[in-house]
Amino acid sequence: MSVGVGLGITGVATYGFFGITSRVLDPGDYDAIGVLWSLLFALGNGLMQPLEQEVARAVSDRRATGLGAAPIVRLAARIGLAFTGVVVLLALATRSWVLDELLDGQTGLEIAFLVGLVGFCIAHLTRGTLSSHGRFRAYAVFFGVEGTFRLVLAGVLAVVGVEAVGPYGALLALAPYAGSAVALVGQRHLLEDGPPARWGELSRNLGWLLLGSLSLSLLLQVGTPTIQALATPEQEGSTGAFLNALVIARIPLFLFQAVLASLLPRLAHLAGEGRLVEFTTTLRRLVGVILGLGVVIVAVAALFGPPVIEVVFGSQEVLGRRDLAMLATASIVIMAAVCLDQALIALSAHSRMALGWLLALMTFAGVVALGDDLFWRVELGLVAAAFVGLAWMATMLAMRLRRGTAIVEEVEEVDFPEAIAEMPIQP
Repeated sequence: MSVGVGLGITGVATYGFFGITSRVLDPGDYDAIGVLWSLLFALGNGLMQPLEQEVARAVSDRRATGLGAAPIVRLAARIGLAFTGVVVLLALATRSWVLDELLDGQTGLEIAFLVGLVGFCIAHLTRGTLSSHGRFRAYAVFFGVEGTFRLVLAGVLAVVGVEAVGPYGALLALAPYAGSAVALVGQRHLLEDGPPARWGELSRNLGWLLLGSLSLSLLLQVGTPTIQALATPEQEGSTGAFLNALVIARIPLFLFQAVLASLLPRLAHLAGEGRLVEFTTTLRRLVGVILGLGVVIVAVAALFGPPVIEVVFGSQEVLGRRDLAMLATASIVIMAAVCLDQALIALSAHSRMALGWLLALMTFAGVVALGDDLFWRVELGLVAAAFVGLAWMATMLAMRLRRGTAIVEEVEEVDFPEAIAEMPIQP
């Protein structure tokens, strides 16, 4: 409940932040702030989410045996900072033809991107440590403070008349630092000393989790940077219009996390006890409900999406009903595919999960490369990728389940802290 409240606050704050910036910034700057947002969440979450999950799992295991968590957290910090450092160096090396192109040559936004990556590393380590200790209220505080920080300070900047894009980009970069700092206030006994951490305690499935998380995160966020890269100078404002439509179409996907956090532990528990019939029935019902409600959601998005965008974002350029329907369809199918990928993780089939999202991302790239219409090629790419991901996960899951009781011995128990860290869709 606490985590749900925190996510709800930051979700509302996210819409508020974009509602403010879309009214204050000119179309070109709003395009750039949307791309910064997408890049930070694609790479920040994609790279650091597996580390958060492994910290949550490893620290929970240590606490169950009375061992201190500090060595695990220090090891994870070294790994996270190394990953972040590599990405920062790559970003600097390719700045002239990647960051300059995507962020419209805005030096302030490029600095915000680099600073924000470090912030995401700190944030995920903080969240993994908090959840593994059962500090779910503090975990929720992180999300609430992070979102409120962006919203309130963006409102202050707008009121005093700041129209430069740099300060708004700085808010995106600094929000994870603020959330982490406040969430840790008053928290004690998080870093008790213990035996030295072995690499094996964190690296059990880290490679596959990293590939899967990064591929899925890129798929969720790649649309906005793609529009920015493909748009001509005459299509200024298209990126912001696409972002507005995307965040409205993905409201159900965001709310879905309330189900996701409890799904993985339940599936792992059923699989671990060999109750595969109940495992399959639970999963089939959930996916059926998602796809069934999805038809209604797509219709609602198509009918009411455009006027909602006009009200929330005050946007002059609004995508049409077909665009909203396509984006909502992709979101619903991805939601169903994520359910199946959680089932594969519950059955210790991390490699199959990771390869599925990599294939989906490659499908998106292929479809976009063959198209010519700015919005349609990206929307069609997202829909095609979502269906490829769903088909792959369903096929791999069916193959895995055919092994029957032979897979039970391979299943690892998954608890709530680890499941929270696995949530792929965060505002």
